Amino acid sequence: MKKVLCGSVFALIATGAMADGFYISPRVAYGITSADESRVEHAAVDGVWSEFDGNKHESWDDKNREFAPQMAVGYDFDMGKAGIFAIEAMYTSVDNFFKLTGTGADEEGNTPNDSDARNMSYDEQTIGLNAKYGYKVYGVVPFVTAGVGYTTIDYTNNFRSGTYWWETTGVEHNMSWNLGAGIEVPVTEKVSLSLAYTYTDLGSVKYSNSMFHNDAKNKREGVERVFKSDVDLDKHEFIAGVKFTF
Repeated sequence: MKKVLCGSVFALIATGAMADGFYISPRVAYGITSADESRVEHAAVDGVWSEFDGNKHESWDDKNREFAPQMAVGYDFDMGKAGIFAIEAMYTSVDNFFKLTGTGADEEGNTPNDSDARNMSYDEQTIGLNAKYGYKVYGVVPFVTAGVGYTTIDYTNNFRSGTYWWETTGVEHNMSWNLGAGIEVPVTEKVSLSLAYTYTDLGSVKYSNSMFHNDAKNKREGVERVFKSDVDLDKHEFIAGVKFTF
């Protein structure tokens, strides 16, 4: 009996679970998203917002770690000795919160006098199209993957200092791209488990922050300062999933 059982398991592994067919794959990802922001202070000169002598050039960065669900559907093309090629569509959604910290300086190298407090959220939703290529090694399938996505980033940016404040919200639509590698292990003829790592470049978010005075009694007429911000976003993900082939 043990010989029959061992022989069956070996036959399954030697054959591999992957073959031509549609599949669906629910997954969970542990993602580390990085936000790297640079901002430049502008003032109104003759009615035009522009940089000025002594303006501030500042940078901020932070990382957020979150678990997020993913769902993929695709089709496997088993090419025999040439390997296995797959095309899949994928959807993921994750809410990121950052408390950005860092240092900045003006054009003369002086650090700002104000004590800045930054809270940001960048909530990401991505619909992607990925290509995968793998090769059976005793039924286990190592693979590489690459793809592009349409990413929607819903952001909220809050700033408080000893003098000024702002709150900016908006939505950015970016083309993203990803690269990754992983492995699939068959459990039954139609079910397999997968582990993977991917790097995703989410693009950048650009917006302007109008400065307001923190003290209503001393509030000046109009907006005197505007910060032009540019935030680069990317993430590293470790992904575990189950794959059901039909």
